[in-house]
Amino acid sequence: MYDFKPKLKVRGNFKYLMLYMLREGPLHGYEIIQRIKELVGGGYEPSPGIIYPTLQLLEDMDYIVSERVERKNVYHITNQGLEFLREHRDEVKPMIESIKAFREFISEIGLKPFLLIKEVVSSYNSLSEKQKEEVRISFMRFSGDLKRIMSDKYLR
Repeated sequence: MYDFKPKLKVRGNFKYLMLYMLREGPLHGYEIIQRIKELVGGGYEPSPGIIYPTLQLLEDMDYIVSERVERKNVYHITNQGLEFLREHRDEVKPMIESIKAFREFISEIGLKPFLLIKEVVSSYNSLSEKQKEEVRISFMRFSGDLKRIMSDKYLR
């Protein structure tokens, strides 16, 4: 079965998100995961498999330092890390805005659109040709409606 999860535009830019979280103060890995989950609104939770290698990369780049506190590594952003974040604000700002828009979407609409797409994709091959055609027509109509609504937003 196809495993669909909403994707945020952070691939390749995760280091910016981590530094963005640490700019507010020191955190340990689990706290970073929870803060990102909070920022996104619960629609996404990064795995330790992306958090800890990214923390190691940032430490290797001297953008963060870690210290052992009560059996946990606590990470602090360095001045170099703050400067790197400032230098890349043109990448960071749109990413954070996109995440906040995603959070608002999820809070108002929920995950139903994503779950529906997952259901359609998972069962598409078992549909009859007539059902597939109806799905295509429905999605084309839906896409057209959304594009019209979005263009109306810019006309106001």
